[in-house]
Order: sequence, then C-alpha cells, then structure tokens
Amino acid sequence: MLSNFWSALAKYLEKQPYWPAVQPFFLVAFAAVAFEVAAYQYVRARYGATTIPLFLGSYLSVRILVAAAALLLLMLLFRFNPQRQLPPVPGRVVAFFRAHRTAIVYRGLATLLVLVATGLVFLATSPGRARPITIRIMDLPADVASDALTYLVYELNRPQRQWYFEIDARPFNELALTSVERDACAKDEQPLLCHTERTADAQGPLIAITSRPLNGVYFATHRGLASVITTADAASYAPLTNYEYLAYLIVIQSMLIQLDAHGGRPADAFEPRTMASGGAFEFVPGRDMLKATMLAPRLSPEQEALIFNRFGPSYLRVCSDLLSLDWLYTARTKQNLKLFGVTLSR
Repeated sequence: MLSNFWSALAKYLEKQPYWPAVQPFFLVAFAAVAFEVAAYQYVRARYGATTIPLFLGSYLSVRILVAAAALLLLMLLFRFNPQRQLPPVPGRVVAFFRAHRTAIVYRGLATLLVLVATGLVFLATSPGRARPITIRIMDLPADVASDALTYLVYELNRPQRQWYFEIDARPFNELALTSVERDACAKDEQPLLCHTERTADAQGPLIAITSRPLNGVYFATHRGLASVITTADAASYAPLTNYEYLAYLIVIQSMLIQLDAHGGRPADAFEPRTMASGGAFEFVPGRDMLKATMLAPRLSPEQEALIFNRFGPSYLRVCSDLLSLDWLYTARTKQNLKLFGVTLSR
C-alpha cells in the first residue's frame, strides 16, 4: 500500500510545472526519511532496546535530520547567485574567478558555516564512553562469600564490550587515610561515602560494599563517582538473598556513577514522592518497597531516552538486561553459584 502511494505521488508531481525545481529537495527529504527508517530498523534488530518515540528523540535521529537540513540549505544557497555576469572565456581560471568572485566567496563562506554548525551538532550529541568501575569490598555479612560475589561481578561483565567492573578485595583500612582526611570524613554525614569518594578521586569510579549501616539512609548512598551499598537492611528484602540484592544495587549504582560522570543523573532521581511506578531511580519511601522494585525492575521512557543519548543503544540494552536480573536466574548461573554453596531465592 505504501509503495503504491509513493508511486501515485511521484506520477502526480512529475506532471506539475514546479517539479524540476523542487525534485532535488524532494529526493533529499525522501532520503532522510529512508535513513531514519533504516537506522531505526538497525538499532531495533541489533540492540532491541528501543521504541519509535525513543529513537525519534535520540541523537541518531537528530543527526540524520541535521545532515539532511544542512544538505538542503547548501542546495538552496548554491541556487542563489549574488552576482550574475556574462560567462568568461572558457579555459581561463583567473577570468572565471574574477567573473564569479562574489559568488565563490559567498558560497565558500556559507558552506563553511553550514559544515561547522553541523559538526558542532554532531559533537554535542556524541554519546559518552562508559568508564570502568571498581568494586571495593569493605566488609561483608556472614552469609556472603567474597569469591561468590566476585563470580557474580564476572557474570555482570560477560555482556560488556566497552567497560567492566573490577574487584578490589583488599580490606578497607582507615589508617591509610591521612589525619586530615580522617577528620574531614568524621564530620561528613556519611563517613563511609566520604572515604569512598576520596579513593574514587584518586583511582576512578568506585562502589564500596559494607555490612555496616549508613547514617539515616537505606540500602545505598551516592555522590559523584562514589557509591556505598550496605547489606544492613537485609531483613527488609528477605527472602531475596544478599547476592540478588547486591547484583541489583551494583547495576543501579553503576548507572548513577556513569550518568554523573557524563552530565549528571536525572534531576528527579530518588527525590521523595508519595507515588511510585517502579522506576529504577525512584525514591523508595520505605524499606519494604525495595523488594517490589527488584522483582519488577524497569527504566521509565525518560530514563531510557537519557541513557540512550548519553551512552548509545548498546549501553542501554546492556543496562536493561542486567537490571532485569534474568542473567542471574539462568540455569548455568544458579548451578555455578551452588559450587560456592549459594542458593538463590528462586
């Protein structure tokens, strides 16, 4: 049906007196639509994690439209000749330049401006590159073994192609801090986060895991390139195990770190609210609400668009897959965990 429509439209336009003048512009516009469709089909087939509204608002769609607009503008500019004179003697370059000097300068400057503007748009919409994140084990509860947790981290890395989690199993030593750093962190409302943040400033993005409670905060706290996850509230998400909880929180905190490293996380992330729909970055009003969020994890359309444009479709697909925890409940992963004496809740 669509092909018949285009065929009928083309036959109609060919009969119009203005068709020769608008045909090049029409073909460029048609090519832009074709590129949009092809790019959407490719992203959908290659990465899966996209919808039509998400793609149309993405940097890929914007780049196609900007490139088409730049080409249309150049075509229009080259049709305008500010200086019309008799043609020079054929074969004389100098005479040709003199006769068309104004047009050449005008078109050259216009082309340069259009190319620079297009390049700036492409540069501004370029997705960032996610950075490796170190996971530092401060201390673990009795029911979590460091080797089993390390295996889960390696499973998190399996679908990655651009960045990885790295395990740092060295015990956290507060004596390694200078007296100035210890005094500064002692005054911080979250001392453990302060320690982690100072380490992240020196070593790069860091997620610390501890069994100690956080001051007035459930589950995890985050600032800049540093996050701290605590297992002190295990009773609130039981019978889900600490392994399931840590796998979920590591993914969430890594996404926050990556977003903060490339322009900032969503403005309303974890803001207090009276209603929630289960979004990954929504505020949890009570400890008993986390279990529901873990069992039905999702990214809102706004969060998907933000992540897509910050890091590209590959990162969005990986994050969506990891957040679902489906990888954790595969027969292979559960069987491997049994070698560490670990049994998941389901």
